[in-house]
Amino acid sequence: MYFYLIGVDYKTAKLSTREEVYQKYKDIACFWGEHAALFSTCNRMEVYAAAPDPDSGISRINQFFRQFPDIRKYAYIKYGEREVFRHALRLASGLESQLQGELQIFAQIKAWHVEKPLPFGLLELWSRALLLAEFIRFACGLKENNLNLADVVFYDLDKRIPSKAPVQIIVIGTGKIAQLIARLRHKQANLSFVAHKNYRQAKELAGYSGGEAFNLDELPRLIPKADVLISATKSPHYILKARDLRRLTGGRRNPLYVYDLAFPRDIEPDTGDAKGFFLQDLDDLNEVFQHFNHLNQGRLSLASDLIEEALEKHAKARYAY
Repeated sequence: MYFYLIGVDYKTAKLSTREEVYQKYKDIACFWGEHAALFSTCNRMEVYAAAPDPDSGISRINQFFRQFPDIRKYAYIKYGEREVFRHALRLASGLESQLQGELQIFAQIKAWHVEKPLPFGLLELWSRALLLAEFIRFACGLKENNLNLADVVFYDLDKRIPSKAPVQIIVIGTGKIAQLIARLRHKQANLSFVAHKNYRQAKELAGYSGGEAFNLDELPRLIPKADVLISATKSPHYILKARDLRRLTGGRRNPLYVYDLAFPRDIEPDTGDAKGFFLQDLDDLNEVFQHFNHLNQGRLSLASDLIEEALEKHAKARYAY
């Protein structure tokens, strides 16, 4: 069996391009059918597939690019079991993430591995990869690495708002990112959780973090008093237009710091010469990601070395067999 993968991620394509690829998700899934498995996060979309032999695999890859020519220029391809397995190990260990070593990607892959119908060969490959990645994370200390996107945002905020006065933060959405922000319980933050759909969950997050809960239609009256707006919903469309944000922040003394952490994005990026607010998305936070990656470099390097050792042992065992 010949394994291969095709992917687009934050290293090969900017956020707007990844959004365009994501919009083709259903068409891509339809093209591959039951012969492949798609894995998608805010940072990547990847197609994992298996073919009877290399020629069949390469033929299918070429067919895919003929049908989706725009993806070719941004895509990376891994050929053969060794390269696909290496990538799977690095991905599950967090080494391919923007915030390297993060735990969330491992949980996402485990859920995908259980919930999605993977072809048998890929199911077995990913089962091995997850078991080994968990051991590697433990061996190099990444399993205890609690850094996440909430740490990235608050680190950036501490540089921009050095005052020790309480910071008024609005969080739109009640999913994973909102939960991470609630758990961090930043000592200077007064949190308001705005429900895009699930008001009950917003109430629970507010109760947990000592904040307040609101519905989305209350946002216009909340923004003028806020210092920070963090948006992370699962909406397929913009929930805030640039013109609306400009109107709501007009005449401010201090800027509103806006973090659009959603994928696809929640806030229309075409802000023009924005006054009154400072908008950042996931790609804009790259310097902060690099800061944390540098601090964690020892563990990350050890994880990378352990992966290469595991690949060598795996290859020798298969050859001996």
